[in-house]
Amino acid sequence: MTRIHAWSAQLTKLLGISIRVQGVAPGLYPANHLLISNHISWMDIFVLNAVTVSRFVAKAEIRHWPVVGKLCIGTGTLFIERERKRDTARVGQDMLSALQGGDCLTVFPEGTTSCGNGILPFRSSLLQAAVDGQTTLQPVYLRYCNAKGQRCELAAYVNDMSIGHSLWRILGNRGLTVEINFLSPVASEQHDRRTLTRAVEARIHAAHVALNAHSQAQHPEQAVQVQPCTHKP
Repeated sequence: MTRIHAWSAQLTKLLGISIRVQGVAPGLYPANHLLISNHISWMDIFVLNAVTVSRFVAKAEIRHWPVVGKLCIGTGTLFIERERKRDTARVGQDMLSALQGGDCLTVFPEGTTSCGNGILPFRSSLLQAAVDGQTTLQPVYLRYCNAKGQRCELAAYVNDMSIGHSLWRILGNRGLTVEINFLSPVASEQHDRRTLTRAVEARIHAAHVALNAHSQAQHPEQAVQVQPCTHKP
């Protein structure tokens, strides 16, 4: 845990990414704890592990990416083939075993990355493990900002972008900051997975609206011109 935390923090530093934590972080490795986050970049895994170490659920293809794949394997990532419905059930059982064994996990229920200019609909399938394990859920809202403090898309990994291109964008724009907003935890007892999913999605969407509205009110001259983008398949 300490090793993962240390080299995740070192990676963000090498890439010139500052981290600003808001809310109450759950600690380094809270037992039977599930973090639910919006998803913008492959860097999300490492910026979160620089603050609170967890195992991630990520798409299977990441395992074969140069450098990043090995780093994800090193964090104990659970890989899922999202196009195979049976694999969701398999990963759900692996998640339940991990949570009941005292692990902390993180999932991205949008199922893909986005530019961060909105919150994509959440999928509920992977939250069944939290219901079965009576796990504490904690919503997390991630927001990447430029040197001027305005939300930006420099770290977004979308469309047909390669890892190399993504790294070039990040390294070429020093002053990038990621805000990690830890929202109030949600108890999973006496809820079904769909109810939990909607509750967590609503909290993250509310944080997105409120924080971006506040930022624009503070710096109206820096209002972001949102460009349409599609997700990373």
